[in-house]
Amino acid sequence: MLRNYFTLYHAAAELHDRLSGGYLFEIHSQQKNEITLAFVTPEGEHLQLIVTVRSPYFSLFTRVGLNRKNRNTAGIMSQLNDRQITGVAISPNDRQISFFLDYGHALVLRMFSAETNMLLVHDGLIVDAFKDGRTLGNTPFTEKSADVPVFQALEQLASNAGLFGQKLEERGTDEPLDQRLLSILPGFDRRLVRRLIAIAVDETPEMLHQAFVGIFYDLASPTPCVIEKPGQPPAFSLFEPAAEEEATTFDTVLDALNHYSHKMYRHLHLQERAGTMRRELMAKIGKLEKELNASAGHDPEEVSQRNELYGHLLTGAIGAVEPTSGTVTVPNLFEPGSPDVTIPVKTGLSIQENAAWYFTQATKNRKKAAAQKLRHAELQAELDLLRRKLTELDEADSPDKLQKAFESGKSSSNRTSDNNRTAKEKTPRFRTIPINDRITLYIGKNSANNEQLTFGFARPDDIWLHARGASGSHCLLKGAALHNTSEIRRAAEIAAWHSAAKHSELAPVICTQKKYLKKDRKTPGNVIIEREQVLMVKPMRE
Repeated sequence: MLRNYFTLYHAAAELHDRLSGGYLFEIHSQQKNEITLAFVTPEGEHLQLIVTVRSPYFSLFTRVGLNRKNRNTAGIMSQLNDRQITGVAISPNDRQISFFLDYGHALVLRMFSAETNMLLVHDGLIVDAFKDGRTLGNTPFTEKSADVPVFQALEQLASNAGLFGQKLEERGTDEPLDQRLLSILPGFDRRLVRRLIAIAVDETPEMLHQAFVGIFYDLASPTPCVIEKPGQPPAFSLFEPAAEEEATTFDTVLDALNHYSHKMYRHLHLQERAGTMRRELMAKIGKLEKELNASAGHDPEEVSQRNELYGHLLTGAIGAVEPTSGTVTVPNLFEPGSPDVTIPVKTGLSIQENAAWYFTQATKNRKKAAAQKLRHAELQAELDLLRRKLTELDEADSPDKLQKAFESGKSSSNRTSDNNRTAKEKTPRFRTIPINDRITLYIGKNSANNEQLTFGFARPDDIWLHARGASGSHCLLKGAALHNTSEIRRAAEIAAWHSAAKHSELAPVICTQKKYLKKDRKTPGNVIIEREQVLMVKPMRE
């Protein structure tokens, strides 16, 4: 429902309440297919609206603060910087959100699934565009038209069962039911229509209308939430979650979209790591299986026994035969009555010397067999371990289990390289949580790990967090600056969760830069804080 008309309708209304009377600070792009509109609210607060283009996973979300890197940042439509916002509204019949600016300009977000774009419109013409600017420039700006706006048309149908039945009947019976419902319910998409049909008692017009009325009033006054199911990506919804669903509900659509985007960023980040780890494990498993299969047809123990037999038979034939050619034939002393045995020999050596050579080879083969047996055992043990890691990774159905699988996978890699083991021991092993695609939170696991995180891994300008007055993990936010207030607050919520204050309604969390920390020599594990800010947050797990 990320680009559903009703989601955008409520988001536009909330943006109007927050931005009307403020001004557009700037527009820029830091990531491919992503636009950031930076605003200053009437209260003087920085608020960013991030719009994603060509992605099925994101649409738009907001974050508080001014978060812009100078490198790899492209300014867009800079002539609009510092322009006042006079209002925000969605088109009555289309998924287009307009930000009305002074002097008659408007920024229009076209939130079509495959064609999300940002247009600059003036006097009914498209002046510029984020995508296809040359093609769209100086062309008329059009909106989907209808006699009655979406919400008004749906309200008429909701209040008049006869009109609903009439319109459905006018569509005939040649088309499937879902197609007929789509044609008479403006703003509805296939997902909403499927929901309508699913909750209807039967497919009579009366029951369909009853189901439609329930959905319409839920859409008019939504309960935005983010649903998380084990092993599945997070899902955004405007409907109240079912009792059995694990979901977080929000007061506003924008808050729900923000939470959903954070969860989806983390989900995609973990899935990418899982994919990389899966490929690495499969490559290692294939290599080990190849090595085991290569030696399967060669048994040094069997060769050793044969060479020892040849040595004994040649010893028994000393004085009876001479190596005049490349082979000698001798009786099989160990199996009387069996055929004679033909043995390859070296013509430059006597029978006794050939026997000694075969005994030497038997000893070498025996040692080789012992080494191969040991190597086979090591390979099989490592192969079993890697297969268990792969199974653990495949069965991980939650972020915590995936994180555990990553840490477990790291502990089994580079087992045969001393240099790699040394390098890995120097690499800090902290729990990592992506706050967004550029900012990562690191969490200490114990007192020793906390000290390594704070005084070994942290850099002077990194942001350090810790629950005030309660024991807990040291937390470090990398990639953020002090103006990233929404990301810092989110990290503070997680830091509070990883402390003894996790069950409090509100918990104070210290926020400072690492350069303002010193070791407390008198009390190991404690730190001395020279400058701090305290945030009151609700502890929330990642």
